[in-house]
Order: sequence, then structure tokens, then C-alpha cells
Amino acid sequence: MRKATAYDVAERAGLSVGTVSRFLTGRGYVSEQAQARITAAIDELGFVRNSAASSLRTRKSGLIGFVLSDLRNPFTAQVATAIQEAARADGLAVFLSNTMGDPARGVEALEQLRSHGVDGVIVTPPGDKEFVAALADLRQSGVPVVSLGLRTRPLRFDLVTVDTEAGARDCVEHLISLGHRTIAHLGNDRRSGRFRGYRAALESAGLPVDKALVQTGVDDQQSAWQAAETLLIADPRPTAIFCYNDTTAFAAMQKANQMGLSVPGDLSVAGFDDVDHAEHWVPPLTTVAQPTEELGRLAVSEVVRQIKDGIAPPAVHTLTAELVVRSSTAPPQHTS
Repeated sequence: MRKATAYDVAERAGLSVGTVSRFLTGRGYVSEQAQARITAAIDELGFVRNSAASSLRTRKSGLIGFVLSDLRNPFTAQVATAIQEAARADGLAVFLSNTMGDPARGVEALEQLRSHGVDGVIVTPPGDKEFVAALADLRQSGVPVVSLGLRTRPLRFDLVTVDTEAGARDCVEHLISLGHRTIAHLGNDRRSGRFRGYRAALESAGLPVDKALVQTGVDDQQSAWQAAETLLIADPRPTAIFCYNDTTAFAAMQKANQMGLSVPGDLSVAGFDDVDHAEHWVPPLTTVAQPTEELGRLAVSEVVRQIKDGIAPPAVHTLTAELVVRSSTAPPQHTS
């Protein structure tokens, strides 16, 4: 039978591992109420205090690393906040490393995290072969790795992800239900779940996937403006645009306004992510909400589980996205 660890005591007592650690080592303040809960948990689990040192040694630093692609992206910032809050509840601190979408920076960040003796790592895309190899090496050394959306084939790390394909399909089906038949896509990659959902919705409705209405390679506001302009000068002009994230949708709406088009009168626009200010945009943005808080909590809980129980074969944990209909989408006033 596996011996109880300090993590088990913390879970049973409903306290952070940091609080249990302070109680076991006698270093730092622990309230009388917390002491009573920890003592009760120790008795219930048969925890042997002499094992405290060995169970806590697996946590070399009390730190986990979050290697993210771009902190300027509001969605990424929200996920980072969720991870920090979830980690704090478990008595852990988070070391953020912003790669700005550069895989080489990602490799460098992993080396820095290794040198700091982090207890686990959470990562987001993008990643190239060198970055994935560095992640695999880190995991092989005994450091838990959890990926947020970075899928490898075969699966090499625990993956916490959202069914973006289903979310995108729901969004485009909403546009079709309003009467739109010329629906463009402003995206970054034809291999993405969001593009697959866009394509599936059109095909299911018997509508063609017009290559002229698909703009990919969009990765910043400038490229989003340019891609939106290309779509809006097309003949026929789309009556709706489905954008791969909210930031891109905001850029498309701004470009439409600059060109004298009203949203949603002349053009319906929908995004993806439901960032904090999407509902306060003018007009409020129809979008697909990703469960950022749940993403953060689940990623941290998977790291903590592996710290407690050891690294197990990787698994996929898929969450659901939800369509949020607001005022940026409406039936087309006239069709091309």
C-alpha cells in the first residue's frame, strides 16, 4: 500500500501543501484551526512524520513554470491568471516565461526552469521539434509536463484542451441560421480545429468553402487589418466573418468601420475566446467562450497529481466551449 504523503494530508485537511509543509517543519505560522485539521488528517491517513522530508523533497522549489506564447493576447493573460490562482491555492508559485511565439525562446525558458528546479511545467503553443524534444527531455528527468493545446502525435504529455472544432461549428451554424450564405474566415492555420469547424458547418449546410473567403496566417493586429481589408473588397463581399480569436474580430470590426461599413448592419462579425472586454466592445461581440478558469485549474491539478503520484502515461482532458450571442451578429440586410 502506498504511503501517505504531505500532499495527501493537505488534500484531506482541505489546506495548501505550503501550510502542511510549515506545520511539519515548524517553520512559519500555522493557525490553531489549521493545526487541528492537519493533525486529524495525519491520524486518519496514518501519515508517518519521518516521511515528510522525503515527500516534500519531490518539491525542490515550490515553483511551477508556465511557458506561454504571447502574454499580449488577452486570452493567454486570462489563462495565466487562472493558473496563478489555482497554483496559489495549492501553495505553489508560478514562474511565467513569455516566448513571444518563438520556439527558440521556449527552449531557453525550459532550461531556465530546469535550473530553478521547478516542480512542474505547463506550456502553450506554438512548439517546434526542438521545443517538443526539450519538453520530452524535461519529462524524462521526472518533471511533470502539462500542455494547454499543444498536441503531439503520438501523445507525449498530458493535454488539457478545448473542443474548438465544435465551438467553431456552433458559431458558424449560428451565422447560417441568421441567413448568411457568404461567410468568410479570418484565421491562422487551415489545420486548426477552428477552421475544421468552419468548414464542417458550411459543408453541412450545403454551402461551398470558397478559398477566396479564407484568409490564414493572421498572427497580429496589422495582419488582421490587411486580411480583413482583402475580404471586404472582394466581390462578392462576405456578409459575415468568423474570426479565429476575439483580437482578430476587433481588428476586423475596426477595418469595416474605416471602410464605411456598419456592424452588424453591413457585416456580422464573430470571434472566439470571449476575452474580458468582448461584451463591452461596440457593438458587443458574438464569440465562443473558452473556460479559462477551468483550463487553469485543470492544468495545475494535473501537475500536482503527477508531483504526488509520479508521472503516468499521458492523457487528454477535453473541455467544452460555449457560444455567446451578442449584438455583432444579425441577419444580413441584403445578400450578394
